[in-house]
Amino acid sequence: MNFKKKLIAASIALASVSAFAEWDYYPVLDEHHGQVKLTTEYWYSGDEHSLAEFVEGRFTIVKGLEVSLKHLGYQFFDDPNDEAKENNGLTDITVGVKYSFNNIFSVFADAAIPTGSDDVSNETFSLSGGISWLLPISEQFGIGNEFKITRGFEHDDIKPGLVSTYGLEAYYSFKNGFTPFFGWAFTSQLTDTEYADGSEGGTTESNVSFWAGASYSVNPYLTFTLYEDIEYIGEAYLGGFIFNVSLNF
Repeated sequence: MNFKKKLIAASIALASVSAFAEWDYYPVLDEHHGQVKLTTEYWYSGDEHSLAEFVEGRFTIVKGLEVSLKHLGYQFFDDPNDEAKENNGLTDITVGVKYSFNNIFSVFADAAIPTGSDDVSNETFSLSGGISWLLPISEQFGIGNEFKITRGFEHDDIKPGLVSTYGLEAYYSFKNGFTPFFGWAFTSQLTDTEYADGSEGGTTESNVSFWAGASYSVNPYLTFTLYEDIEYIGEAYLGGFIFNVSLNF
């Protein structure tokens, strides 16, 4: 089971973390341009720790239309109370498509595919779709926004309910390539999950995320990003540090 999923019911989707120079809240790249991103994530909650390495990529095929691959990687998990040392292995991947009508509005669809190892995968295929829009307050200051709906498909006689996520992120880009940012996202389950025994539940489940950090663009082709993320999942707390290197081409 994925480390994050240990802290909330399996019926709710959590992937609300974002960051400046990521892809969620902003328009696509120019036509025939792409990006490869190498990411390291460290998460902690009490005595439990998780370290994951990812390779991700995106490419704009024609003007406004982007395809992407996310979360291709490996997770290392440590719990001093678990002598079996489980939850190590390949992670699930996400493939996506996004279309930007202009420099403000975009629509997107993502498919989360349970390709990960048995101890890591959440074993659920899900589809997400939504809109994102950018509020350009000035040439250097802006606020990215996203709203999406996620639907998980039946697995192990469990039918997940619909989940909604709204998030925003504010940034300020200095001319020297340094860009501080901070963001907030709220994820909530809209409809009940149906379980094998006929019971239903989950509409009271929610997740709130806060993150802050900075990016530094060495040149148009190379960017470093580091940020901290804090998530509140019911009565549980989850913290993490995310570092990535983005290579543009």
